Amino acid sequence: MLLQAHDVGWQLGEVRILQRVNFTVEPGEFVALMGRNGAGKSSLLDLIAGLRRPTDGALSFDDRPLEYWSADDLARSISHLPQMVRADVAISAEELVLMGRYPHAMGWSESDDDRQAARLAMTRCGCFEFRDRRLSSLSGGERQRVLLAACLAQEPRLLLLDEPATFLDIDQQLQCFTMLREEAARGVACIAVTHDLNLALTFCSRLVVLAGKTVAADIPVTTAAEDTTWLSLFSPRLVVSRTPSGHPWVSYA
Repeated sequence: MLLQAHDVGWQLGEVRILQRVNFTVEPGEFVALMGRNGAGKSSLLDLIAGLRRPTDGALSFDDRPLEYWSADDLARSISHLPQMVRADVAISAEELVLMGRYPHAMGWSESDDDRQAARLAMTRCGCFEFRDRRLSSLSGGERQRVLLAACLAQEPRLLLLDEPATFLDIDQQLQCFTMLREEAARGVACIAVTHDLNLALTFCSRLVVLAGKTVAADIPVTTAAEDTTWLSLFSPRLVVSRTPSGHPWVSYA
């Protein structure tokens, strides 16, 4: 397996954020990490990315404890899009995407391969046309697409995305999740935090739901319409059915 969390807990001061979190992720899986506000989703991504260390338990990546990985090796293997990113930096969109190539750099300047990878990622994310614009001049949705392109340009084995569809219009949300599903089909493991149940059910392969500081549900999307106990973790007013194409679909009762 690519990623394993075993009894992972994390505490900030006197506040317990996560406890006894257990789950695994295989290459090629597209996992929706879900839960109510304050459930610990962003904190869990930070732990997996190596930005924080668990208070309890252990995380392993590629069958090796996470703490044994160097920062450089992790950066070549794991790409992390946080929920909040500063936008007031004086660089162009393409320069930011090229920063995703730094873990692979062999010298002080970008190679032709780096520039090609960056431009391919920008094309896939629909932001190549404004590659020369300053980051501070972009709209929220445009900036989000640039940040996604930087993650793809990194060519990781594991993508950690904290609400990647934030600021995106409906069409761009669909394109974003389609692209992530394509990455998963190529063997990249993806964990995306989202509050959109129907995006998750349409594009992801699994739902991992945090509640009560731990994993309260971990189910494949294929059984989400029959095993509906997970819905109560969000609201008692939700029902799930199947669309004519067979996808589970959540609506309000």
